[in-house]
Amino acid sequence: MTEYLRLLFLIGITISIGSCTSHKNILEKTISSDPSLKSIAENPEYEVQIIYTRVDKKKKKFVSYQYKVDPTRYFYPASTVKMPIAILSLQKMNELNKSGIDIHKDDIMMTNALTEELTAAYLDTTNTNRKPSISRYIQKVFAVSDNDAYNRLYEFLGQDYINETLLANGTFTHSVINHRVGIPNLTPKENKRSNNIRFFRNNKIVYDKEESTSKNEWKHSAKDSVKGIGYLDRRDSLINHPFDFSNKNFYNLRDMEITLQKVLFPAFFQAKERFQLTESDYAFIKKSMSDLPKTYRFYDTNEYYDSYVKFLMYGDTKLPIPDHIKIYNKVGNAYGYLIDCAYIEDSVNDIGFFLSAVIHVNKNKIYNDGQYEYEEVGIPFLAKLGRAIYGYELSKKE
Repeated sequence: MTEYLRLLFLIGITISIGSCTSHKNILEKTISSDPSLKSIAENPEYEVQIIYTRVDKKKKKFVSYQYKVDPTRYFYPASTVKMPIAILSLQKMNELNKSGIDIHKDDIMMTNALTEELTAAYLDTTNTNRKPSISRYIQKVFAVSDNDAYNRLYEFLGQDYINETLLANGTFTHSVINHRVGIPNLTPKENKRSNNIRFFRNNKIVYDKEESTSKNEWKHSAKDSVKGIGYLDRRDSLINHPFDFSNKNFYNLRDMEITLQKVLFPAFFQAKERFQLTESDYAFIKKSMSDLPKTYRFYDTNEYYDSYVKFLMYGDTKLPIPDHIKIYNKVGNAYGYLIDCAYIEDSVNDIGFFLSAVIHVNKNKIYNDGQYEYEEVGIPFLAKLGRAIYGYELSKKE
């Protein structure tokens, strides 16, 4: 995206925000009417940001309401970065197909090891053939937020392709994806490298992706990326200095929501802004986003209950989610940050709305110590927020 287009895009964001806040903001009103939501949302300690978006299907437009949203303010996105990676994996395959390489999402995907740290992947016991594939990795990313599944897709794409593509189609503004997840000790140099990956069908190689190293330096410029008063290092020693997130992934809430919108309502966007997916790709990714862990026989439903990765509305209960409610989403939780970017659909009441939120719960301001108030504060807040907005949507149908 050129600087001129980026400026126009940011001006558009400003106008959009202004149009929704010039009159009574529905989101602010909903939060203010609930003392428990209000007390948390208004407390700067929790770094709350929220976007609530209604969908006008007739006019093909979105009407958004925002609460403390700042696309340039840092928060750690955790597993939410898995969403664009899963989508881009399908797009990359389509591009390879157009170049004459016959590759399919169900082909066997064998990852070789570059180094001891950048490990191999030859086995996936969740598949009937016990072999990995892009399709299964995508399903695992959404069903249980599997880290290894994301890391393998990240290697398939590489840093340059990920960021250049998402910038070019306007999905990313200030966001950057530059590392694997669940492997915190990898260096920036190691995260720039991608393993050799071979795809097989009928015992023949259909595509051999060579090992590679990203050429560009991908680093966010978000503000307030140095946080807290201390952290535990890799030896679990307390370091009495703030924790520096400047080399971490950054995925702001607006970019998250736009990513999801482009999958669910591609017709609302110009062709150059859409992901390059087929109709079957859209159907597959939408199903994967909304599938619950019980959809897949290999997950223990006692551990992976319906709301395991559905924080909004249902995060504070392990009871089954009603069949008429579908939630297309991606959550994240790490370093005290809890995020959910979702489209919530009620087929009985003909309701559908986007809701995205982040909250930070780290009372002692120490990172990597595992002492975060997820269950006490974060999850209950997101669940109650989801129910409050859903209740508002119901009231509009009456």
